[in-house]
Amino acid sequence: MFRYSVKNRFGEMSPVTITEDKCFTYTWKVKNFSFWCQRNCDTITSPDFFVQTTGMTKWRLQVCLKEGYSDNSDDDFISFYLERMESSGELENVPVHFDLAFLAIDGSVLVTEGVFKKSFTENERWGTDLFLKREEVFERKDYLPDDVLTARCRMWNSFGGIERNVHCFARTRITTERRSFVWNIKLFSSFQTSKYYINSSSDGNCILTLKLLPVESEMDETFINLELNATDPNFKFLTLRLYLVDTSGNKVECLSEEFVFIDDDQFICPSICTLTFSKEKLVENRNLYLPNDVLKLYCECAFTNGSISQEIEKISYGCPPLMQEGSLGSDDFGFASLDSMRTLKANLESSYNENLLCDVEIKTKTSTFPAHKYVLSARSPVFKAMFTNDMKEKNTGCVYIEDLTDDTIRRMLQYMYTATVTVQDLQWEMHVVCTQPPTSTRFLV
Repeated sequence: MFRYSVKNRFGEMSPVTITEDKCFTYTWKVKNFSFWCQRNCDTITSPDFFVQTTGMTKWRLQVCLKEGYSDNSDDDFISFYLERMESSGELENVPVHFDLAFLAIDGSVLVTEGVFKKSFTENERWGTDLFLKREEVFERKDYLPDDVLTARCRMWNSFGGIERNVHCFARTRITTERRSFVWNIKLFSSFQTSKYYINSSSDGNCILTLKLLPVESEMDETFINLELNATDPNFKFLTLRLYLVDTSGNKVECLSEEFVFIDDDQFICPSICTLTFSKEKLVENRNLYLPNDVLKLYCECAFTNGSISQEIEKISYGCPPLMQEGSLGSDDFGFASLDSMRTLKANLESSYNENLLCDVEIKTKTSTFPAHKYVLSARSPVFKAMFTNDMKEKNTGCVYIEDLTDDTIRRMLQYMYTATVTVQDLQWEMHVVCTQPPTSTRFLV
């Protein structure tokens, strides 16, 4: 049986001042945190950890979701606690100074209640019910970079000093699966229903069914509804994006939704939504969207089955606090630089796809492609020479490349912005031209 000592912002206890600089620090990262919040789980706990300076007592952190905390408020709060575990150490009461905080990726404190003094018995936790509003976590990007929440607890002995800094890094991962696929709806002009099945990667069984069906409206338009049915009782939360793909391979977003599946008496209620285009509009533009009467949708989804993995990543001894905090930027642990590269790549790709603040155009015989001088110059010495020397392209903001196809230019730009295009079939068009002089209309990426 656990005993709870809980404070709110009106406070049963007041913060205290701590002068001791050496402490035990526990940094806990929760990956895919938004999936846990959307599943409305009650509590998520950190890996257990031992604090040697308090008599080898065992502890853990807890983050809880409090829905509609009071009768007078519909706000959901995130609660944050430190808990002493059962049968941990020989001391019946362990007095400690400690603070709880959520951190930014650079280790700076985003929110904290201050340092408090508390004597813990076994199976007792203390913290705050109203640590932070749930909506604030999701509205402010600093809290969840790459959907990772970083929580920290620092502890100081109340009955004696700590000889050296100790920093323990831990990770909890909400297991998610991410899928992308192309969904072709044949004979679209006369179709009545189309289904796509998503199967489990572990046992091959169907876990989710997507069904498209036309629905007539009162305004003589036929809308396309998407119905989702989860067949796995553990399937609780899904993010889904659908894109309409035209004959040139361009994608237009037609759905971006989050779905929560409610288990009602062993029946998982289906979720239904409507795509942004009507059937008539697609048929009207059949040459662009319905080659051979086939509608092509590109789909991206991510979902969780509720499983969680966690571990202690590393423990450092004797490092100054600034060095310890600096470790946060390496994602403990080794992956933040990779995540940052992915973020940068995604941002560049988005700038290209949305034609955001473009300042140059590449023209072929049939098409025009907006782009950015700084990206082209960074990726190609030929473009750099054009835009930095006294050449006509620098002044006109237009580059004519009439001896390459539209598809080649499109893939060349994709490679320049994302570095992910397949280059085997573009060797002559995109790589041999590296030795061409700036006056040539061929370019190397």
